[in-house]
Amino acid sequence: MLRRAVLGVAMACLIGGGAYAQDETEGDNECTQQLTVAEETVHDKIEANALSEADAEKVNELLDEADALCTEGKFPEASATLATINKMVAAGQ
Repeated sequence: MLRRAVLGVAMACLIGGGAYAQDETEGDNECTQQLTVAEETVHDKIEANALSEADAEKVNELLDEADALCTEGKFPEASATLATINKMVAAGQ
C-alpha cells in the first residue's frame, strides 16, 4: 500500500514537472525566435554596410547579452535588449 502511495506521488510530481518545463520552453522559443529575427536583421545591415563598425560592435555585444538573458530565462530583460537593438538598427538606415 505504501509503495502505491509513493508511486502515485512520484507520478504526480513527474507530470507536474513536465507541464512546468513545457511552459519554460514556450517562453524560451518566443525569446529565441525574437533573437533570431534580430540577428538576421543585424546581419543584413552589416552586409549592406548600413551600420558603422562601432555600431555593429555595440549591436553584437547587445545580441550576446540578449542571448544570455534568453538562456537564463530572463525574457522581459531580453525583450528590452532586443528592442534597443531594433532601434539602433533602424537608426542606422
